[in-house]
Amino acid sequence: MKGVWNRILRVDLTKKKITTEEVPDIVYEYFLGGPGLGHRFLYHEVPADVGPFDPGNRLIFATGIFHGIAQTGAGKWSVIARNPLSNINGEAAATGSFGITLKRTGYDAIIFQGKAEKPTYLWLTEDTAELRDASYLWGKDSYYTNDTLIKDIGEQGVQVACIGQGAERLVRYSCIGHENRSYASRTGMGAVMGSKNLKAVAVKGSKEVEYADPDRLAELNKEINKKVYESGVNMRTHGTAFAAVPFNERGNLPIKNWRLGSWDEGVKLIGAPRYTEYLQAKPWPCLYCTLGCHRKITYRWKGETITSVGPEYETFAMLGFNCMVDDLDAICKANDLANMYTLDTISLGSVLAWAMESYEKGVITKEDTEGLELTWGNAEAMVEMVRRIGLRETKLGWLLGEGVKRASEAIGKGSEAWAIQQKGNEIAAHDPRAAFVAGLAYCTDSSRGPCHERGNPQHLFIVNLVLPELGKPTAPPDERWSWKNAEVTTAIYQDWNNIVNSLGHCKFMFFANYTMTDILNTFNAATGLNWSMQQLRKAGERIYHLCRLLNIRYGITKKDDLAHPRRLLEEPKTTSESAYKLPTVEGITKAIEAYYKHRGMDENGVPTKEKLTELGLYPNVP
Repeated sequence: MKGVWNRILRVDLTKKKITTEEVPDIVYEYFLGGPGLGHRFLYHEVPADVGPFDPGNRLIFATGIFHGIAQTGAGKWSVIARNPLSNINGEAAATGSFGITLKRTGYDAIIFQGKAEKPTYLWLTEDTAELRDASYLWGKDSYYTNDTLIKDIGEQGVQVACIGQGAERLVRYSCIGHENRSYASRTGMGAVMGSKNLKAVAVKGSKEVEYADPDRLAELNKEINKKVYESGVNMRTHGTAFAAVPFNERGNLPIKNWRLGSWDEGVKLIGAPRYTEYLQAKPWPCLYCTLGCHRKITYRWKGETITSVGPEYETFAMLGFNCMVDDLDAICKANDLANMYTLDTISLGSVLAWAMESYEKGVITKEDTEGLELTWGNAEAMVEMVRRIGLRETKLGWLLGEGVKRASEAIGKGSEAWAIQQKGNEIAAHDPRAAFVAGLAYCTDSSRGPCHERGNPQHLFIVNLVLPELGKPTAPPDERWSWKNAEVTTAIYQDWNNIVNSLGHCKFMFFANYTMTDILNTFNAATGLNWSMQQLRKAGERIYHLCRLLNIRYGITKKDDLAHPRRLLEEPKTTSESAYKLPTVEGITKAIEAYYKHRGMDENGVPTKEKLTELGLYPNVP
């Protein structure tokens, strides 16, 4: 099989031992690469009695088949481990040049295990793999670490993935930073990295991956890059800030801890076009990308003018709309601090909104906040709490670093009711009341818990993201606020996510006329396998069920799938298109049961022996 090295690097941090391992073709044919590959190793190597912060947990940096192809979007790399927020599967992804450069060292993945006796970083090239002392970087933020390592190594083409103080201090939703602008954010992969005393991974490589039909790939790249460039004007102009206005109209925004249906004034101040104009935002594209969703911005904070990376939709939605903060400068400052400390801004915004509602209701007091007025819209208080969380300062700052589930359980007094999470993972910034299928996807996602990036069928209705090759050529109006075909639609979009993520591609290209036919054609030209669309879909389905098996091992049951936040099922929005549209507990329960049947699971959500045999996962996972 072409497009892969059939080789991974193993790093035992405890023993200071580095080895190389060959991986057979069947593993890639079954699980593609990226998160699919990572979850496969997690399945074989991390049993139920190994916790997220145990040295025996694995931390896996994985690339995809598309890394090395000069195609727009072909740069999504993944990190996989058992996650500390929910104790189940964990997975995060980032863009940028790190994954491409890692692939060019001659490895498809790095698997870390153990714990270093002191702060350490890995230096990896096509000729060298060595562990180096990172004590002088411990306690430093991710911006400083990235820039200092590149300077100290002193070679052209070095790419770094690293953690900041939040991950060192084991904030459970801390993440991993790259290029001071791209973050493998969700499910606490940074905390796992910090628990291993691993400060950074620095890579440099120039090996060219061998592909089956490079001439055909060149043709496809030229055609696809041009098409995406011409179709992606809105994203290239405004980045993800373009989404604020339509999402507000459609009731998809999280506002005031998911209590309000819309916020017209806030959207005018935070979203495009003001975001673009006020912050002087310009595209900051990843390697090969013709879309350029990242923004380079200039903002002002306490008399200082700062140039940095702009907040993405999920960030300004959770730190802005969800906390009722309409001050763009404050949102940008909070985003900068989160990036420096390496904190996932979705979880961060969720836990801050929970704290603000708790403060409003007297559950958290001014004594608890040590004098901070943690009121809705208090921009300076929000920024200060980000600092306290990232550095684990004050009792409340430390507690909020545990995530909203643990924080609400510790505080009690009914505050669990407004802790918007499922399976311990904070809900992403897309409201199931705007499209019921989003709730079903949150309940049944198997790769990391409720997530907009591993199962996002709401995009079919919110932004008309159709997938005709997989069975969704249109967005039927009668399916948006009903459970009609919800199990079919949800499974399609979950499998699609597994395919695209595991190949190492960015799904934003699908907002610019990119298609699954483009994916299939690129895959076949790269690998030489000549697969059908059905075979590719089967790989996505196989990855889904592998992750489901992992989560069952880690204790997930039907009860956990059913435990969706009641606010998102029973409390109506009163404005926007989604006003008074309620999924209801009864509705989602029936939808989950229909989903189990459609997926080939029993009534408890366990994949049947027949389904696992069909997928080649029984009696043994390759």
